[in-house]
Amino acid sequence: MLAQHRRSGRHLARIRHRRGIRLDPHDHIAVCAPHGLDDLLEGVWRFNPTRVSPETSRQRLARHRPTERWPGIRIIT
Repeated sequence: MLAQHRRSGRHLARIRHRRGIRLDPHDHIAVCAPHGLDDLLEGVWRFNPTRVSPETSRQRLARHRPTERWPGIRIIT
């Protein structure tokens, strides 16, 4: 599953959203986060320059309105 997640992550509009978490057969948590968890834990919304242009990112920001859903989020474009 994690290998599949690594491959599919490049399609995400926000690069730091690439993460996967699963519980293994021994009840251990396995985390795959190639770009870390800092943005998630610090409330940062950052676009993926390999997937979308800055203009497309701005359009998505206007559509999703993340600052209304999550007050205090930091947006980096």
